Amino acid sequence: YKFWHTQFFSIQQSMTMSRSILSLLLVAYVAQAFLQPARKCTLRMIKMAKSSSSSTLSTLLVQDVSGVTRKDPFEAPPALELEPKKDDAKFNWFKSWYPVVPIEMLDPEVPHKFQILGMDIVVWNDAPIEGGLFGSKKKRAKGAKRVGGQWRAFVDACPHRKVPLSEGRVEDDGTLLCSYHAWRFNGDGALVNVPQLEKDDDKKRIQANPKSNCNAFPTQIIDGLLWVWPESGDDARLESALKEVPSCQTPADVSEDRLWVGKWNYRELPYSADYFIENVVDPAHVQVSHHNVVGSRYGDQRSKMDVSTSLTKDGFAIRSHSPSGAAATTSYMAPSTVRIDTAIGDDGVSQTLELYVSPSRPGFCNHVGRMVIVKGSDGKMPALFKMFTLPMPKWLNHVLAAQFLNQDALFIHNQERTLAKTGAYSSLLHGEDTEPYNYAKAVLPMEADKGVLNYRNWLRVFAGGHIPYKYDPAMPPADNEVVFDQWNGHTKHCHMCLTALANLKKVRFTAFLVATCLVVLRPAGKVLNLASVLATAGLGLGLNALIGKFYRSEFSHAHND
Repeated sequence: YKFWHTQFFSIQQSMTMSRSILSLLLVAYVAQAFLQPARKCTLRMIKMAKSSSSSTLSTLLVQDVSGVTRKDPFEAPPALELEPKKDDAKFNWFKSWYPVVPIEMLDPEVPHKFQILGMDIVVWNDAPIEGGLFGSKKKRAKGAKRVGGQWRAFVDACPHRKVPLSEGRVEDDGTLLCSYHAWRFNGDGALVNVPQLEKDDDKKRIQANPKSNCNAFPTQIIDGLLWVWPESGDDARLESALKEVPSCQTPADVSEDRLWVGKWNYRELPYSADYFIENVVDPAHVQVSHHNVVGSRYGDQRSKMDVSTSLTKDGFAIRSHSPSGAAATTSYMAPSTVRIDTAIGDDGVSQTLELYVSPSRPGFCNHVGRMVIVKGSDGKMPALFKMFTLPMPKWLNHVLAAQFLNQDALFIHNQERTLAKTGAYSSLLHGEDTEPYNYAKAVLPMEADKGVLNYRNWLRVFAGGHIPYKYDPAMPPADNEVVFDQWNGHTKHCHMCLTALANLKKVRFTAFLVATCLVVLRPAGKVLNLASVLATAGLGLGLNALIGKFYRSEFSHAHND
């Protein structure tokens, strides 16, 4: 990744933006904005290709997981015959922890709707207000804050008439109220009140019915990231307590003063979780897809993968080398975590990209990511990373992240839907007995796709070849407007962005109002008055462009020279 820094500055110098100062800022921070992933998750993986003494591509020897050696790396590997070990159980999608969203982005005053494996869930905080009682929030004591509480996740359906609880309210006594008939539930999902009943015995009778309880999922918060176990009940609580969360861990031998931990980013991406994993375990795409941000499509793109750890139901790892000598280890921890580690120099400096994903619904996934940097032994930030660590508001970081994400989202969104539409490949299979697709037969793989093939083999051999979404697993059609949709993908879920958006709109209104008053009243001389009008109107137009990024973020490779 040494070339990232130089490429970032070259694009910063070559691109000229005439619309506004804020537009220039969007370009200047794009790389830092999304390169926000990192920490630890070590695993095992698949034995990699060894090259013969000849340097020609045609004599490269590639060994796939079936143990068959192929001379031509462009030849699709044969059907995989590998069977899981007898002591290796199949991966169960519903008995695993999934990352959903950083809690710093959530407003504890309201319930939030998300999806996991096709299920609608409501995420909310059951902290009561200090001395708070059930009733109108207008009666809340001035300055009163919520105390304690936990982030909860329920099936997003009231047991009464199945309307969404995410359209309800978090009351001051720490209960979740359904806005249809005001049934209320505590943090465990138990029904606490039915206002339509006159007798307490009637309420107890309904409470005794198991159907009155919301399906509460186990939750954990690790490093500020909310994880959800997608099953409810006593068995789920026990099983989830025994299963380790696949989160990245900081190296034990690194002191806190040497760590720089980046800001979290969240977005529901317009392609499925398996395509997200496929993308991030593919180092070959970075220079091309992210041209002018982290590399150049016109640079030396040769890479060599020479180290791997055997594939198991828990994941795998690959190691890649670039012509510059930089080496990166990419580790996949099933089903939701990818960690990319790059060591730089001999002073202990390293960069880790921490990438998390969970299947939200067919054709979409929840992605959370950040960057972690380990400084040198002197505790100073290496010059290579100083640009990435410049201070900026979190909301601006979130807005800029879309610029980076959309660079390859355009490809992956259409790739997934095209393969599904043509019948060449799909991870949306109906029924457990359906024969899984062989991804290598649907595409034209080469040695650089080793990480991709390892993941697709993991999915086929250990995970049933498909993501078992509940309810209708139909693939939605391709639509680039969905790719550019920042509002539904991020903004509406993020308390920080919603607050910033409201404030920016106020400033924009004020700027245009001042410009209008200056035109009408002309309080100063012609030159000064004209300059003031242009300045305030320009500020308003710049803010208008920035505000638009909260709703839509478009990208075109054809215009990215």
